Amino acid sequence: MKSSRSQWGATETHGLPYCIQNPATNRRDPMTIISSFMGLYDKIKKYSTVGDRSGFFPVESNRTVLDNTVIRLHKSPGLPLPNPTKSFWLLPESPLLSNIQSQKLPESADVIVIGSGITSTGFLRELYRLNPDLNVVLLEARGPCTGATGRNGGHIKEGPYEEYPRLKSIYGNETAARILRFRLRHLEELKAVAKEEGEDCLRESEVREVTGTDVFFDHEVMNEGVSKFQEWKRENPEMGREWGFWDQETTRKRLNIPTATGAIYGPAGALWPYRFCTSVLTRLVSSHPNLKIESYTPVEDISFDSSTSTYTVSTPRGKITSKTVIHTTNGWASHLLPGLRGKVFAFQGQMSAQEAPEGLPGMGEQYSWSFIHKKGFDYLTQRASTSVTHPDGTATQIAGEMMFGGAWASTENMGMDVCGLADDTKLNYLAAAHLSGLLPYVFGSGDDSNGTRSWNGVKVKNMWTGILGMSADGLPWVGRVPTKVSTRNQPKKGKTEKGVEMGEWCAVGFSGEGMVNCWGSATALARMVLGEEVNGNVRNNEARIRAVKGEEAVKGWKDEKLEEWFPKEFVIEDSRIAKANPLDLVGALMGF
Repeated sequence: MKSSRSQWGATETHGLPYCIQNPATNRRDPMTIISSFMGLYDKIKKYSTVGDRSGFFPVESNRTVLDNTVIRLHKSPGLPLPNPTKSFWLLPESPLLSNIQSQKLPESADVIVIGSGITSTGFLRELYRLNPDLNVVLLEARGPCTGATGRNGGHIKEGPYEEYPRLKSIYGNETAARILRFRLRHLEELKAVAKEEGEDCLRESEVREVTGTDVFFDHEVMNEGVSKFQEWKRENPEMGREWGFWDQETTRKRLNIPTATGAIYGPAGALWPYRFCTSVLTRLVSSHPNLKIESYTPVEDISFDSSTSTYTVSTPRGKITSKTVIHTTNGWASHLLPGLRGKVFAFQGQMSAQEAPEGLPGMGEQYSWSFIHKKGFDYLTQRASTSVTHPDGTATQIAGEMMFGGAWASTENMGMDVCGLADDTKLNYLAAAHLSGLLPYVFGSGDDSNGTRSWNGVKVKNMWTGILGMSADGLPWVGRVPTKVSTRNQPKKGKTEKGVEMGEWCAVGFSGEGMVNCWGSATALARMVLGEEVNGNVRNNEARIRAVKGEEAVKGWKDEKLEEWFPKEFVIEDSRIAKANPLDLVGALMGF
């Protein structure tokens, strides 16, 4: 998700739920919408604080769509379900990791990590870089990295100009800029990690830098976007030096999109996220026999013994103890951390892999695309072209698959039905129709002016759903988990004999922007668990996001202190917990 519009995914008015129609006219008039929203605002506020919730809502048959949404946001997402939809990114799964298990579950560990994906991968890589002697057990309910990391869009892309006005209004210019620098810097960091991991990781992950484009199809929407872009670039010239705007003619020519009205462009990246992570994990497992990955081992319960300052983590395969437990479960986080219900919640997204039409030039090594609509947006990357050699010795270039996702704005009830939905075993049929049919419209149906391109018979190879972890205040939740979140007692602050801080820790709630939040958050979390603090005293001369010709290379996160690059606003604090409320998100979803 990309923006105040796209970050929150506001949808078209024809998708308004029946519960906010005018009952007298059966029409969706503005005053009824506003009145209903204000009633919902009060209802969520009360529901978030009331102790006994029995009888708070009407009986199920009389509940509105909004009633049911509020209830879902405050319920446990449960455990990841078996037999999820099949993602293209997982074909095939890693032969080493797909069913990896110890013959017997270890009885104890220095650190237990719950949930596998890009966050746990980044955490383990940094943890072992700093302390290679730790015994770590990674517990995963399904196959490693088959959750959101194996189901997303493959983008490394931040839309800073869209995020900036909201962040500035809440935190001020300096903090907003620091948060955006952190996100933008993920492109350089992930490229550097793949290079450090070696040729296998570079090849398998297909990590590449592209020009990211936000393509507009409506002049009013474009003017709004350009206004935000100009404000951001004017107030942050160093950050925006590689960003620009193409007019209608330039956009149509460069991107082969005959219906575009213009585009904002800037540096971005694309990759195969599942293979990126499994490549790193494979190397870690091979290099560190003290790392155990236990697939198909869901965590059912966590208990704490105050007399020994020890956690007991229960699974169907047995129990395991540790003084340090890490949660990297994102959309499922509140199942084991009840205090995050209503703060971090599941959200069902949808993706597809489509064959490129015959004759379409392969542009996936040059561009990625976001299609910005009046309400909502879609996102597209394209895999690299491949060469097919024929028996006569001639070769044909075949454009790579179009990895196309989004469509949230096309689902029923303003997308409310997918808020709080932690089910990735089913497709949303309206999202499926949208994703199956939009590309021919965007790129133009029929033949192009050269008579070489046809959009007839576009084939959807795979379509799948995945679960995002949405944050009520739009920022990730990173750091030590307080008692009010875990609802368990906690040990006194202190380190184990191995130099690890005791307690529960987490990095969750990336709001669909994991590729520009997870790796840095995971790196920071590993440093926190080993004792480094985030005090917020950021130096004025923050490191640049990227180097340009003639400059020294940008230092990596591993070479800097946390206070120099990690936003303290991501850290879990009591004041933030008290303030964060899904009513802010719901309001933005509805356009208020």
